[in-house]
Amino acid sequence: MDEHMKRRLDKQKKLFRQLGIQLDALSIHEKEFSNKLRGYDAEEVDSFLDDVIKDYERFYATISDLMDKWQEQQIIIRDLKAGIKPETERPAIDPVAVEEVVARLEADVAILKKRIRPEQQFYID
Repeated sequence: MDEHMKRRLDKQKKLFRQLGIQLDALSIHEKEFSNKLRGYDAEEVDSFLDDVIKDYERFYATISDLMDKWQEQQIIIRDLKAGIKPETERPAIDPVAVEEVVARLEADVAILKKRIRPEQQFYID
């Protein structure tokens, strides 16, 4: 098992322990069952456990994402209580670039007007 996967599983185990969840994806994967004369089909059980593991991975990803978002919201709430206004992220707009785009669009509209109908009565300027 590579180092990245090991750290991810350790983080998952820690979070699950905090939430009171006993099983994690690795413990489900490593679970061994004894064979009996009239037991279940081993391949069917393995296939089902693979589906359970996938669900656990999704649960972990969802829980981690929600906890990150919750922590961000807690920081915002703390800052608001302290009187610090949050910075709003706005994309930078270059006025020169906007003017260039508008000029190109106006030129394209003028060309299109000449191509479709030459009757000026249909145009609103």
